[in-house]
Amino acid sequence: MAQGQDTSRFVCLTLQSGMVRCGQLVADDGREVTLQTPDMGKLVLPKVQVVRMVDAVAGTKGSAGSSAIGMSDRMLNPDRSPQATRYFFAPSAHSLKKGEGYASVNILGLGNISYGMTPNLIGGLSVSFLGAGITAKASTELTDGIRGSAGMLYQLSWEGGQVFFPFANVTFGDENNHFTVAGGYLGGDLQRTSSPDDRVDSPMFNLSGCVQISDNAWLMTENYVFANPEFFPVHVVGSFGLRLWRPIRERLFEPAIMFLVEDQATRPFPWLSWTWPL
Repeated sequence: MAQGQDTSRFVCLTLQSGMVRCGQLVADDGREVTLQTPDMGKLVLPKVQVVRMVDAVAGTKGSAGSSAIGMSDRMLNPDRSPQATRYFFAPSAHSLKKGEGYASVNILGLGNISYGMTPNLIGGLSVSFLGAGITAKASTELTDGIRGSAGMLYQLSWEGGQVFFPFANVTFGDENNHFTVAGGYLGGDLQRTSSPDDRVDSPMFNLSGCVQISDNAWLMTENYVFANPEFFPVHVVGSFGLRLWRPIRERLFEPAIMFLVEDQATRPFPWLSWTWPL
């Protein structure tokens, strides 16, 4: 061991390959670095392969990725999640850090790109079967473990008209384990030849939750009650599924089953979405 080496340090090493290895620093003799890692046991790494050594939070796990996201705070910090700002579709009150972002798409043709403009403000672009437009969300910490946010989605319809969706919510919990209570209003006007009433007028209530079940998997549920159903033929829509992080592909995969709850029956249909942290 090199003289004066501090073995109480927890560090992350970036290797020439782009991989990141994190652990308690056991030894550094100038030729080799020995780490006691939380996920791979004891590792001995040639010092010549190490391009950077930084202090890290104890328990941080490494990454096999070679891109910027693989070495970002979202991937290295165990208290953070690759995606905590929304559930399958509904937003939480968690925010992105400045400069972070993500892109997502799902089988219903919905997609969006969001970017952290400040630590508490997210802006983005969205597209759906209704039209295309912008999104925004401002959030703040109300107290320890509780955050609140308000925002909106605004789209211009492909066939003319507009749709807007202001909302407010409160999220309880950290980025990996949390639930959100939200209220919103789906409004606007659409130029539709199939209906004499082109107005969209539907207050709604939302309850969503997320629980981490492994390093790369989260259980999620997202549920709505619509006062005046507009795009679903029922007042209640529920869902239950998974969020899975794929380190090799560096993306999230989110399979779920959604339920249209009617008076006499419940009709399921599949939901698939993909998210790329940026």
